[in-house]
Amino acid sequence: MTRFTLKHLFPTDPDTFWAKIFFDAEYNKGLYAALKYKTWEQLEKRELPGGKIQRRARMEPGFDAPAILKKVIGDGISYVEEGTWDPTTKKWAYSIVPSKMPDRVKTNGEYWVEPRGEKQLERICTVNIDASIFGVGGALESYLEKTTRESYEIAARFTRDYIAQHGLSGA
Repeated sequence: MTRFTLKHLFPTDPDTFWAKIFFDAEYNKGLYAALKYKTWEQLEKRELPGGKIQRRARMEPGFDAPAILKKVIGDGISYVEEGTWDPTTKKWAYSIVPSKMPDRVKTNGEYWVEPRGEKQLERICTVNIDASIFGVGGALESYLEKTTRESYEIAARFTRDYIAQHGLSGA
């Protein structure tokens, strides 16, 4: 299993981040276009008792896996992100369900934000990747960690630009 934490600073406040960025459909469509995904589709978003928000989204990356991994997982992978935001803990807990080998490749984690001064926050995301595939599990975990880290860097730049372009730099 591979575990890591990603952190990024954004010039906004927590309420704006969750309401006008993270759960905003326009933001997500733009984000996944910037990440060069073929598709991002919100399948479901609903409010649960206690103010929890549950969301499911289907995504198809636009990049290719290394040849050795393609031999095992094939072409054309997509995945569904399933997550729940808890207003009590102010955390987003998520899991990724891949279209291929969902019983052998598991990714999950948590997102939260912490204030870092006036009109600034730090987004913190923990990621757990477990690929139980004989012979290539470690290589797949390394590849997924590398692409996840790269994607979060692109996402951080996109998010900062989105905040500036949409006047979301705090309440």
